[in-house]
Amino acid sequence: MNLRPAVIVQVLVSVCLLASCTQASALPTSTAAPASTPTPTPTATVGFGADPLPLIQPEWTARLTRLLSLIPSNYSPAVFLDVQAALANTGIQESLDLEVLGLLDTLQPGASTSVDSAVVAFSRDGNGMIMVIQSSLDVGGLLAAAGGLGLVELGQEPEKHRNYDIQSVDVFDISLALTSVDGSTLLIATGSPSVGATGPEQIRTALDSFDGLVTGLLDDPETSRMVRELPPGMMAVVLGNCATLTVLFHNRTLQGCTGAAIGAALSETGSGAINAIVGYENEAQASTAMELMGEEGFQLDGLTFEKVAVVQERSLLRLKLPANVNQVATAFETLRLP
Repeated sequence: MNLRPAVIVQVLVSVCLLASCTQASALPTSTAAPASTPTPTPTATVGFGADPLPLIQPEWTARLTRLLSLIPSNYSPAVFLDVQAALANTGIQESLDLEVLGLLDTLQPGASTSVDSAVVAFSRDGNGMIMVIQSSLDVGGLLAAAGGLGLVELGQEPEKHRNYDIQSVDVFDISLALTSVDGSTLLIATGSPSVGATGPEQIRTALDSFDGLVTGLLDDPETSRMVRELPPGMMAVVLGNCATLTVLFHNRTLQGCTGAAIGAALSETGSGAINAIVGYENEAQASTAMELMGEEGFQLDGLTFEKVAVVQERSLLRLKLPANVNQVATAFETLRLP
């Protein structure tokens, strides 16, 4: 049975949340905010409207970078969702299709406070997926709930990987694996038993990335800088290539594009902005792209250059694109899946 990854994730998260309703758990451990890095002096500025570019918030950045530190280097896109922010806004829930994380449609009564935020990332070969859930879930309780639903066999001994206990099962002809990274972080992986890496293999790679033993997504200096300088938002997508950015930009403006980090900030009224940091091979290409944006405009309906703020910082372009909830939904539906 060839199920979409989002469907598999929905099953897993349903189990996670059932477990969180029935198990006592510790409060999430706090994560220290990273030391602030001075923002480089812009080399050029165009298209500023009344509002300046939004500021970075260290606490939000720390949460995002911690989740992404479990993502290996060969995964793209990586999609972040601030679950609590999404749950607090019923208008956003009704307007945005957030099935990719399988969270909002599967939250059980009383369980919403258990999940703070999550990241799901797709392997570049299309054969695997890793999900990181920041919460107070307990893996033992999760497996007990999964066994009660008939999804796994209870009593199975976990695989030891350094100090981690990895549980693995096959569900719907998909290889699954999960482990507790610490008291507040759950790691889940899906793979194929016959093609590419299995779930346990992907779990081990993610843990090795987290512990600095193999190259992770954030070990690339440009990707790390884009993520750390992305303004806070309810959703974010980290892209290792620019193929899907044509939902926002014309092809000519993407010549030499090497990657991007895109975030969405939304208010209860449905207004907000798409914040983007787009990387290029060199400063000259970034400068050319910025000029072309002024000539070509943008692809998203209703988005005009007069309302967009753009700043060039060496080989990066930082943009703020004012957008309503429907425009954000259109953009992220295209950006989020491979």
